[in-house]
Amino acid sequence: MHYPKTLFARTGLTIAIAMLIFLLFSGSVIFYYILQPVARQASEDLAALIMLSTQTWVELPPETRSDFEDELHSQHGLTLSHTNTPLTTPTIKSPFLHFLENALSLRQGADVFILHDPADSNWLWVDIPIADQSLRIGFTHSRIKARPPAAILALILGASIITLLTSLLLVRRLTHPLARLAKETSRFGRGERPDPLPEEGPEELALLARNFNHMTGQVQQLLSNRTTLLGGISHDLRTPIARLQLAMEFLNHEQDPKLLEGMQHDLAEMNHLITRTLELAKGMEDASQDIKEVDLVTLISDLIEAHKHQGGIVEWEKPPPCMLQTNPTALNRVLANLLENAKHYGEDKPIRIELDCGIDSITISLLDHGPGIPDDQFESVFQPFYRLESSRSQTTGGSGLGLAIVKQLCDIYGWKVQLQPRSGGGLIARLIIPQDRYSTIKD
Repeated sequence: MHYPKTLFARTGLTIAIAMLIFLLFSGSVIFYYILQPVARQASEDLAALIMLSTQTWVELPPETRSDFEDELHSQHGLTLSHTNTPLTTPTIKSPFLHFLENALSLRQGADVFILHDPADSNWLWVDIPIADQSLRIGFTHSRIKARPPAAILALILGASIITLLTSLLLVRRLTHPLARLAKETSRFGRGERPDPLPEEGPEELALLARNFNHMTGQVQQLLSNRTTLLGGISHDLRTPIARLQLAMEFLNHEQDPKLLEGMQHDLAEMNHLITRTLELAKGMEDASQDIKEVDLVTLISDLIEAHKHQGGIVEWEKPPPCMLQTNPTALNRVLANLLENAKHYGEDKPIRIELDCGIDSITISLLDHGPGIPDDQFESVFQPFYRLESSRSQTTGGSGLGLAIVKQLCDIYGWKVQLQPRSGGGLIARLIIPQDRYSTIKD
């Protein structure tokens, strides 16, 4: 059995079941202590009227009996019949008819049964032996106005509908703030700036919303301060780096060329590290801006051309256009980092790129021929500054921030990035864009 997963559905279902049990219990109490005694009393009255009518008819002179029968029919809804047509016992009897049979049997001193004519089931008949003859007296179903089963059913259904609607409104009022909190926490977890929650409702929910608003404000302030701090540090570092690079240009090139080359390489690495650190620190700033419709095939083709100019080799079978609305800068950065990562660790072998523009998702796969990644480190490589020491080439290692930036951008935009071993050696990096992320970031 599958149970609802949302708090609203589970709470509503619990209340509905509890109220159904309560209504069944209350309906049983009403039946046994109210409806059943009323039905018994009504059956006693009708049984007394039937017995009195038969005795009166027998004692009346024959010439006045027809007038009595007319009055009995018009005033009390009872009909005296002199036919001897065979009758049958009804298959299903209401509790009232059982009570009526018992009341008639007690007054008659013998078993009396309620009968009906199969040809006209609307009438019910009773054969009363009296004065050496048998009188048949009948009444219609409409004569019996009290219907306990229908009353109980109507009571249960009406009360159930009212209770269910009231419970759903109450549960929705209680769970709506929690649903909104869950939505905003999901946005916050993706790195987006959540909207402030209304600090209203029950005391506990208002306090929860107030603490959430305070926490998100503090985190946003912390992120802003971090970006400002790193921006200032990068500016202060880049200035002396630029001076060092300029001074090296004026050095006598007759000096040790390997030493100068090594110094230039170190300065370039420092500048590259500062740039990547800033990219990671800026995170989701303006993440929802610059949303455009792009052709993914064109974007990948331009990226491949730029990669080829840097000496890389890419195998790419250009598919039909694949359109989507997204931030092209963020998507280009993700693909560029994955391609750079494949180039660094692919041992200068061709990199293959595959694009699957499906109905449910778009999948971009980059396949290299490098040494791969151990299974227990597939998640660790997405951590900032994490670098493999033995499973990847140490001479071509990067800053340890490329995949961290990829993971952060994927979390922001709701994309998925997966790494898995490639058959025959190497690594497969997949970027998956689900269908609900084709257009833009969710609100």
